[in-house]
Amino acid sequence: MKKRIGEIQRNVVLSLAFAALFLTAEVRAEGVQARYLENSGSRSVLEIIIEDPAPSSVIVKQRIPAGARIQSASPDFSKFSSGKNEAKWLFKKPVPGAQRIVLNYTAPLSGQGATAVVRCKSPSDGSLMTINVQ
Repeated sequence: MKKRIGEIQRNVVLSLAFAALFLTAEVRAEGVQARYLENSGSRSVLEIIIEDPAPSSVIVKQRIPAGARIQSASPDFSKFSSGKNEAKWLFKKPVPGAQRIVLNYTAPLSGQGATAVVRCKSPSDGSLMTINVQ
């Protein structure tokens, strides 16, 4: 009986891990969703979907792989930290809908693409929300 319960628990854990691998890379918090539409080659496209009611502001930080150089960004970033290889955007009073951040690189990325952290406050209770996107 104990052996069977252990088998069932192991199968449940493995099933959850397997499902997590194949689920879409979309991550969400209350009122905000984020995912990479493209994140390899010479470009990264991060899509952020703002729901209604929208948070008062959204901060996006994207860390690009070491050695990668940004040729262009749309929209332009607010700040770039070369020591961290991190670009930052601040969207004040965002309107509901989709917002895309496109980074074009001077050369194709080798290996892993960019990663992003999206931060905002919950429109309902003001608590800080963080979304990590890979």
